[in-house]
Amino acid sequence: MPSYKKPESILQPAGYCGGCGHGIIQRLIAECLEELGVTNNVVNVVDIACAYWSLDALNFDAIAGPHGRCASVATGVKKVRPDSTVYVHAGDGCSYVIGLAETCYTAIRDVPITMVVVNNGIFGMTGGQMNLATTLIGDKTLSSRSGRKRETSGHPVDMLKALSSFDIAFAARGALYDAKHIEQTKQYIKKGFENQLASRGFSIIEVLSPCPTNWKMTPEAAMEKIKTENEAVFPVGVYTDRGGAE
Repeated sequence: MPSYKKPESILQPAGYCGGCGHGIIQRLIAECLEELGVTNNVVNVVDIACAYWSLDALNFDAIAGPHGRCASVATGVKKVRPDSTVYVHAGDGCSYVIGLAETCYTAIRDVPITMVVVNNGIFGMTGGQMNLATTLIGDKTLSSRSGRKRETSGHPVDMLKALSSFDIAFAARGALYDAKHIEQTKQYIKKGFENQLASRGFSIIEVLSPCPTNWKMTPEAAMEKIKTENEAVFPVGVYTDRGGAE
């Protein structure tokens, strides 16, 4: 039987809600960096939302930028510390709504960072408001109490399709609803770090993640929702992979 140990980079528990996917993603990031042997020169860039908890949990240098500006902050860090492994751990509200311009221009510039976006279909930290990019049609939130309507809020957007139209190194989407997909997600994240270490350009990995607290569901039901509803709108897989090209 294999032996599974806590990554040494995780120093203490974080404050994520029960059943939240952020903790799984945090562990996957730590595992990838340890396996690649680069934990002594890492900068973690987070939003002032749920991912902020990783500052307390991980033994990495870290910075929290203004809400939505993670990609720009990470760009600045990478410019002044090009030898560091710089990654973003942020939500879909930060990355695709408030920080949409910052994410797009980081992709356009093809900045060699690794960006991990947590797609839980909601603004989590601020109480569960609708996310124009990722909330599904019909989903009820704090600001769409009768369910999201196409007539007033449009359709959710597959941002990886949009970002793949730029000449970036890598874009992929994973999910967390079973062990197979968690392992697949880990490989996508690891590929994003490998691209950065080889200076291949911008990598973005989106992860379909549960938010039981704001979805008003049990953790089990939240995982099932990802599998049966969210993945139908946001398919998992690799969207673009430039391979070894610089």
